[in-house]
Amino acid sequence: MKEAMVPYCTIVEFEWDETFDHDAFASTVGAAGDELPDGCLSRVSSIDATGARMNEVWRSGEDARAFAEQSKPSLKGQSCLPHLESPASR
Repeated sequence: MKEAMVPYCTIVEFEWDETFDHDAFASTVGAAGDELPDGCLSRVSSIDATGARMNEVWRSGEDARAFAEQSKPSLKGQSCLPHLESPASR
């Protein structure tokens, strides 16, 4: 019997102030219209002066974790972002 794949949804919110580099953030996580990362089925995002909201649907939790791990080093350097943890470490 083949195991059914269940999509995995992530909802991430970031908050920042006017000194934050929005362009660097967008290039790290992917700007609107960019190709989706491997395993990401859908992404709805909003970036404005106060923060960003990202709703993503992934093929699996493993795909979401892989993208989080890949993005983590770039996002860690942003001093105004909250402490980032891998979904696997929760």
